[in-house]
Amino acid sequence: MSKKYILPSILVIIASIFTINAYAEIVLHGTRVIYPSNNREVSLQMTNEGERPALVQAWLDDGDANSTPDQVKLPFMITPPVSRVEPTKGQTLRISALPNSNLLNQTQESLYWLNILDIPPRATGSNGSDNSLQLAIRSRIKFIYRPASIKEDVNKAPEQLQWQSSGQQLVVKNPTPFFITITSVFEGKEQQKNELTPKGLLLAPFSEQSIKRSNLNTNQLEFTTINDYGGRVEQSIKRSNLNTNQLEFTTINDYGGRVEQSIKLNK
Repeated sequence: MSKKYILPSILVIIASIFTINAYAEIVLHGTRVIYPSNNREVSLQMTNEGERPALVQAWLDDGDANSTPDQVKLPFMITPPVSRVEPTKGQTLRISALPNSNLLNQTQESLYWLNILDIPPRATGSNGSDNSLQLAIRSRIKFIYRPASIKEDVNKAPEQLQWQSSGQQLVVKNPTPFFITITSVFEGKEQQKNELTPKGLLLAPFSEQSIKRSNLNTNQLEFTTINDYGGRVEQSIKRSNLNTNQLEFTTINDYGGRVEQSIKLNK
């Protein structure tokens, strides 16, 4: 094991021997990081809200949550990769692209994951003995590389989703070059809503996924997406007649206003 890296591990401990302290004191100021390719760098602010110093390690992975920093070779550099954050103080992580980042797909977004490992200091009792187990907490958020060659408006991407009924399945197609995160899809009216995607849905560019429906007779569908700032955007799709292919939906803009629009539903 290289001393250059602090690697996360899975610990199996007899709980009766130790008092286990496992809570994150490092707070990230963001739920995702967007890297426009024409930027020199992007940054992410984090704060230590605990009462003790914390050692923080940051690295990117390409989707394998079990990969370690020395195993992943991505065209990005994080500064600093390891830092000590004092109580109530902050630290800025700066992420810059390496020259070979131009080899990434320039026609659609690429998705990676930013890992933040919060390593608390060793705890000791009043008599100097150690009778507790400190667990490192890892946060993992989306890191999206967005080529400058994409001219479409990312805020309009959810409106372009194509919804198609296919038996008991609801097929959603993403015809855009953006990753779209759907946190929920509901069918039915207010008092009888059914959640179709309890774990959410991540639509890759130019992809489609199927969702199993529970009520084929409903005439109302709603879904919620996440924008670049981590905000939830609610959209309501209504069908006044199951035989029609015209759908109306309402979006909530950045100022809380409702915008009514209509789209075609493919059968």
